[in-house]
Amino acid sequence: MQALDMVTVKGSSVFFLDVVRGLKSEADRVKMAIQEVKPDLIAMSVSKEEIEGLRDYIKEPYEVEMSRYEELYAKNLSRFGDVFLPPPCFLAGLEEAENRRLELVGVDMDDETHTAAYCALVSGSELFRHTTRFNLLKLKSFRADTPADFVKVWDRKINNLRGFRELEKERERFMAKELDRIAGGDGRRILAIIDLERSEGARRRLRSLVTGQ
Repeated sequence: MQALDMVTVKGSSVFFLDVVRGLKSEADRVKMAIQEVKPDLIAMSVSKEEIEGLRDYIKEPYEVEMSRYEELYAKNLSRFGDVFLPPPCFLAGLEEAENRRLELVGVDMDDETHTAAYCALVSGSELFRHTTRFNLLKLKSFRADTPADFVKVWDRKINNLRGFRELEKERERFMAKELDRIAGGDGRRILAIIDLERSEGARRRLRSLVTGQ
């Protein structure tokens, strides 16, 4: 049985499953967690537009194009197992929700909200530095013993510019508010499938909303 952190929100239980985006073996962890938690609702750290994209992929699979950063991420992550896009953890979440007729909610920023936050927080100079440092990252050795360690190291390197750090914090706040909203007050069991590098922050911010601190 997997050890999942749980936050009680308005009488509902939100169970957090921290996942490594792209790692194929994560699909099995998602299915196992759903079997164990027996949720009434599944939440995932993707936008509502991404959920529709996953549905389209399941209906008619296609080759997903990756950005340069995604290709580098996948290359380094592949040391720990097969890597696949769309992320198997979220594909599994969608498939299980549909098979079990469970409500599925994307709790990450929608495209419009993310674009507005990006423009407000990331400066032109930071965007330029982010774009031009790619070749330096290609030469870097990401020291990590586990997939979780790698994801954390990667996240620190990719978001070491202030604007990008603030954007990720804003995503965590958004996800926490969405989880608080969907919890309701009817004793629901919610499985939150959240990117590992954002899960701790989202969990902490959700607890702050619950306690009012």
